[in-house]
Amino acid sequence: SQARPDSTVFVELKKKYKKIVYKRRIPLPEKEAMEWVSGERHCSHDSQISEEIDYFFQYYQDLHPAVFLSYEREAYYSKDHSDFRVTFDEKILCRQEDLSLESEVYGTPILPEGSVLMEIKCSGGIPLWMVHVLSQEHIYKTSFSKYGTAYQTMIYPKLKQEVRLHA
Repeated sequence: SQARPDSTVFVELKKKYKKIVYKRRIPLPEKEAMEWVSGERHCSHDSQISEEIDYFFQYYQDLHPAVFLSYEREAYYSKDHSDFRVTFDEKILCRQEDLSLESEVYGTPILPEGSVLMEIKCSGGIPLWMVHVLSQEHIYKTSFSKYGTAYQTMIYPKLKQEVRLHA
């Protein structure tokens, strides 16, 4: 949903190492997060994570918002306190203009109409009951990146066109 200046948002670093995704994130009011990301101020949340994110900004000096991604998520968590959870994302939209989190939610869909992205998250093996459900429904593991798909859908075709125009 549309953020307000005082809405809590996350500034997050995400990396994949040996098939495991690691996230480092800080919750901040939207206004402060956007000012930090744009280099207008330092993070008020002084921590190891904020230092890692600051280092990232310094290392990749010309970072700036380039894509707005939004989606509606339904999340389910295990009752037995394990780290097993399942999320369903739909209405995944992207755009390259009007990147403020305070803007209306609109954009180009990156999945066909009616498609839903299911993601299973756990640090160990998937519970056996879920393996049976997935097998029964002929659902198999595949890689998918919302940002990567947005890039292929919107950004890459525009870059290709620009290269052709300047060639």
